[in-house]
Amino acid sequence: MIKEIEVHDIQSASETAAPGTSEGSLVTELPPRRPVRRAADLWRLLVSLAALVVTVLLSVATRDFARAAQQGLLTTVTALPPALRDGLVGTVQVVAMLAPVAALAVWSVRRRIDPVLRVVPAAALGAPAAWALTHLALVRSRPDEWPEVPAGRDGLVQAGWPSAVYLAGCAAAAVAAGPWLGSRRRRALWSLTFACAVLSVAAAGIVPLDAVAALAVGGAAGSAVLLLAGAPADRPAAQAVADALVACGIPVATLRELPPDEQIPWEGTVYRAETTAGSVLAVRVLAAEDHNRDLFHRLARRTLLRHPADATGQSPLGAAEHELLMLVFAARTGARVDEPLMAYPVDGDGALVATVRKEARALSALSDEELTDHVLIGVWTSVARLQEHRLGHGALRPEHVLVEPGGESRLSAFARAQLNAPPEVLGSDIAELLATTAVRVGPERATACALAGLGPELLATALPYLQPLALMGPARHEVARYDQARARAAGRSARRRTLRAGGRPSLLRDLAAEVETAGAEAVPLAHLARFTWKSALGLVGAFLVLHLVLPQLAGFPAAVDALRDANWWWVLAVLPVTFLSQAFSTCLQWGTIPDRLPFGPTYQVQFASSFLNRITPSNVGGMALNLRYLQKTGIETGAATASVGLQSLAGAISNTVVAAVFFAWAGRHHAGVRLDLPPSRYLLWAVALTLAAGGLLVLTPPGRRFLHEKTWPFLRAAGSTVAGIAADPAKVVVGVIGALGLPLVQIVGLAMSLHALGADLPFVQVGAAYMAARLIANAAPVPGGLGALEAGLIAGLTTLGVPAGAATSAVLVYRLLTFWLNVPLGALALSLVQRRGYV
Repeated sequence: MIKEIEVHDIQSASETAAPGTSEGSLVTELPPRRPVRRAADLWRLLVSLAALVVTVLLSVATRDFARAAQQGLLTTVTALPPALRDGLVGTVQVVAMLAPVAALAVWSVRRRIDPVLRVVPAAALGAPAAWALTHLALVRSRPDEWPEVPAGRDGLVQAGWPSAVYLAGCAAAAVAAGPWLGSRRRRALWSLTFACAVLSVAAAGIVPLDAVAALAVGGAAGSAVLLLAGAPADRPAAQAVADALVACGIPVATLRELPPDEQIPWEGTVYRAETTAGSVLAVRVLAAEDHNRDLFHRLARRTLLRHPADATGQSPLGAAEHELLMLVFAARTGARVDEPLMAYPVDGDGALVATVRKEARALSALSDEELTDHVLIGVWTSVARLQEHRLGHGALRPEHVLVEPGGESRLSAFARAQLNAPPEVLGSDIAELLATTAVRVGPERATACALAGLGPELLATALPYLQPLALMGPARHEVARYDQARARAAGRSARRRTLRAGGRPSLLRDLAAEVETAGAEAVPLAHLARFTWKSALGLVGAFLVLHLVLPQLAGFPAAVDALRDANWWWVLAVLPVTFLSQAFSTCLQWGTIPDRLPFGPTYQVQFASSFLNRITPSNVGGMALNLRYLQKTGIETGAATASVGLQSLAGAISNTVVAAVFFAWAGRHHAGVRLDLPPSRYLLWAVALTLAAGGLLVLTPPGRRFLHEKTWPFLRAAGSTVAGIAADPAKVVVGVIGALGLPLVQIVGLAMSLHALGADLPFVQVGAAYMAARLIANAAPVPGGLGALEAGLIAGLTTLGVPAGAATSAVLVYRLLTFWLNVPLGALALSLVQRRGYV
């Protein structure tokens, strides 16, 4: 509802204002423009990468089909008249030469340095990327006759120019230049680049897959540079906003864009408008950029949540009209909200929503002394009115609550609001505001104020939604930072802590306890996640069965036949190897963290990690689970990551040491596995990519912010972890025992399996064969070295003199008892640690 006096003042001023008021008396104050990272560039990057992946898959997976299809096109091209082909080649070459020179000349004359600083790096990134792609991945899909087709044809230069590399550089430059061009010029430049690619294909200068890959690489390179360096925001100009206000009957005397610290990121641009009658308005302008970001938000929620219950995506004008309608309805519920005025389109595909502005500050900007119980209870009273009428807010956070100097509060930002909202939206609203206010005042006081404003029944509805997935991104990150700060403070308070599994400080858990104390009945958390551990493991397990396990079952009958003739006492002696391996893994984890971990939960997590390592390559699943376990015990993320990294490093060093000892001991009499270093060209590519990534981090503002905000705190936490371990000799000893015990116990298991099948071999030779096979299996991109380890063991054992039948049977028995037995035991352990809240 709008105050009548203010509406009257605005309307009367509109009637008496001169037609040229906006142009003659408008004072526009704008802060300096800063480059931003636009959602449109991210969309373009994702689409370009998807097109690139499809192109490479077509070239590699369907090589014969791709070659035949492109050969058919070449046959059609060769049937064209030579004069026409020469004309096409010449046209493309003229355009390819003149267009970049003309663009740089225009920008130089106009002294526009920003587009040049985006275009040149984009072209420099796109061209070598296209060269690497066309020479490594696409070369085998080209028809054999293609090099001969353009030979002998004339143009300004050789007929094979412009190449796919040059085309990729031009495409990258066109994309990087887009933000500084008008929509017509931008479309014309993209059309010209696409036309050059089509004509080059028609003249057989480039094969089709190379042309598609060049355009995709150029789009990805240009978009990546714009995301790293930033680009001008694609939003309506301030004059267009003023013209829109005047066009709908509001004469504007002053229009001022609020400074960045008063703007809410990714929620449009807010202006302060003063009319000729003296009324003050808050004008929020939405643009296509906000629509694109909203699409990402909806896509993420639909991917993560089973029932996201979001409002339908709308254009900027539709979103502005929707917010205006929600404000009107919210005011009629009795809640204190912003007073709505109007919604109107703005030139440049934008829209505005105007409300009556009163002096107020966001709840998040209040000091601790100003954040009184009276203010919080007033906020919750307005929320209660919305809840009673089933109006879901959708983003109920302190920055969307405005507090006036007298302590009265009102709600704002109803862009995501819903009428007749489902229970999950209503419950998530309460949970989000409860969690974000508890970050400021603590869980006990926040719950008490919510209880006073809502009552026990409404407060209880939030209990199933006190979980991270129910919170919007900013609220979830705020709660995570709060919990991390509490964990860091707990770590500093005690030099050596005895950690408890699942004992990490949790604000949401504390809030749930407070709500239950207030009289709510304990209920399980709502099932919000679309993907769970079980569903993800089910998909991975299905892939494993189809592509990896089924071929291995061909040897299962041989293993059963071998067990019939085996010495069962020695076979049973192999069984403890599985359990001892997890004990050594537990020791290794103990030795890589300064604090004291409980043995039982850590041992169970190691079993669960071994199961995940069976279905993920390079032990990725196990490392992720160990990281999650350490975080849940209250260890800071940087320290937990350092611990997992130290485990991998210690395992690699121990494998190298054990392999060197066994190779040196047994290598005098028997040939081992020959290990070759990767070719130097791959090493040079790796070094070049590393230097390029380091340059991007150091030279670009986003990279420097990432180093300052993410990398250095992580390195400090990792350094303190390493220093804490080095200062404790007992930790070092336990870690060394765990690292060395892991490969040695496996060698013992293989030796006992050989003895059980009657194939005696000196222990040192068994160790050499195992370590050689392990090195080969570690390089294979399959979970647990499945297939590669078996082949390496059989080859090594037969080389050392073990009969092929006995070697095969022993290896199958060994893997059955040490690899496949871990699958059911690890799956059971994973379910157990999840139920107990360890991960």
